[in-house]
Amino acid sequence: MKNVLLSLSFIVIFGLIGCSNSNESEPEQNDGSSSNEKIQEVSLTHNEKPPTLTLTVGEDVIHAKLGGYSWSYLDTKTEQMVGVEAESLPSTEIVDVENAVSVNLKETIKINFENEPIEYEIRAYDKNNNVIATYHDFKDVKEKGKTIYDIVVTWDNGKVIYVVALDVQ
Repeated sequence: MKNVLLSLSFIVIFGLIGCSNSNESEPEQNDGSSSNEKIQEVSLTHNEKPPTLTLTVGEDVIHAKLGGYSWSYLDTKTEQMVGVEAESLPSTEIVDVENAVSVNLKETIKINFENEPIEYEIRAYDKNNNVIATYHDFKDVKEKGKTIYDIVVTWDNGKVIYVVALDVQ
């Protein structure tokens, strides 16, 4: 009886070891690329991703960086709605405040939306990644110097955060 229990124990142990090894090696068997690389390989169409956002100050065009977002779209192949939740680094890590674009508040800072949103707000951050002010337009901005701004935009398809670093004069 002791030998039977011992044999069963070894079978169970080797079975578990075999299962755990096969599970660990599965991702490597696909094509050798990590899941992050696979996500980056996905090519999204115009409707499948949030629109781009730029700011215009005089003749200068500033491209805002895409942060986290929640987006939905109709998949034309399956004719079903698809939802995407994308997290990102904190805004203070997406852009470098030391490389902030110099702008003068005497000039109009225009937000150029690819599609007109339902609403948007502008959040200013301090160096410790804390929101220090929220605005509805850049003409209301009071911070001077290098500051990181989030532009949080809501469309019918979802909510998107764009990030830009400005040196306000």
